Amino acid sequence: MPPGSPLSDADERLRFVGDSDALAELDLTVADLADPDMRSLVIRHEHPELERALREGRRDVEVEGESINPGLHLAMHEIVATQLWDNEPPEAWKTTARLLELGYDRHEILHMLAAPVAQQVWGTLHEERPYDRDLHVAALQELPGSWERERTTRTGARRHPDERKEARRAARAARRVNRRPR
Repeated sequence: MPPGSPLSDADERLRFVGDSDALAELDLTVADLADPDMRSLVIRHEHPELERALREGRRDVEVEGESINPGLHLAMHEIVATQLWDNEPPEAWKTTARLLELGYDRHEILHMLAAPVAQQVWGTLHEERPYDRDLHVAALQELPGSWERERTTRTGARRHPDERKEARRAARAARRVNRRPR
């Protein structure tokens, strides 16, 4: 494609997979992202705190007030990157384009796309439910609404930690009272 030509939809999708700064720092190109190991390297480079936690053998790390599993977080990024690279499901890229037009940044969009993936993984592991493409696509179509509702819930929960602690204490006390022999 000649310089200055608009990017095709496929080119934009492939460029979205890897952060341009990370690619430059690692001396890689978008074409290098065809290799899943290179995608993983770029994703880890974008998350130095999670990479460090893995090297230290930590099973969780605090990020923006939330405890997350660094390995699981990186794995979700890799799944979403692979979906976008392979354009499967194609609704993942359609959702990405829609979210970009709404003004969301790249990293937040990747997290949004990971939420329906996490739902599918949870269903498979805990409910022995097979992958449900229709459910996955429906969850993608609900974005950003479902994401914003969840964000509001998470933010509210962090805003009132003392109230949550007090409620847990009261519940524990009530359980202890109910266990005492009469």
